[in-house]
Amino acid sequence: MGVEPGKIAEKPVTRLMADAVRRLADLPEDRQNEIARMLIDAADAELSGDLQLTEQQLAEVDRALAEDGPYVSREEMETFFARYQR
Repeated sequence: MGVEPGKIAEKPVTRLMADAVRRLADLPEDRQNEIARMLIDAADAELSGDLQLTEQQLAEVDRALAEDGPYVSREEMETFFARYQR
């Protein structure tokens, strides 16, 4: 199932994705691999519907919730997330 190094899969991608891949090609191999792993993890989570936050991300959420500030209603959040439901 893998793609030969230096080749891009024969599936269509958006112009933005193609531009990102071209830009990433200028990075050192170790950085390309690191970013590729992040993209694969994000794609897998998106496809499975099982997005998991890291401990660091959860701590950031807790910190943000502890701050005073304007919050959105439950209805506003449901409307927002409904846009991304399949």
